[in-house]
Amino acid sequence: MSTDGTSSNGHKAAAGPKRDLRDRLVFRIGALLAVLFVAFVSTKSCARQQNSISQDEAVAIAQKQIDFEPSTYQVKYLPQGVPPVYYWAVNFAKENESGQIVHTEVVLVNATTGAVAP
Repeated sequence: MSTDGTSSNGHKAAAGPKRDLRDRLVFRIGALLAVLFVAFVSTKSCARQQNSISQDEAVAIAQKQIDFEPSTYQVKYLPQGVPPVYYWAVNFAKENESGQIVHTEVVLVNATTGAVAP
């Protein structure tokens, strides 16, 4: 190859194909960031309703629905359905003297309205 860019047979050496915008790393990173931003904004705009029932209030509501004196309870926050409706699932348990669970009952309390699910 000579200094003017021609090969020994007189043809110009190809500079290589020009890269498309989509093939550039900067574009790919920018597109990924744009998709992540749109996903973040959509999750925030589709955020669940503000709960008006606290965990402690849900336990008090649920305790009125059972007919035994529990020795322990657990509370879990659960979405149900599409679109999701959020519930407090309150699991009451009664243990005997040896620590074995002899009775359990789960009550679902709507986290927005406080209504007990059937």
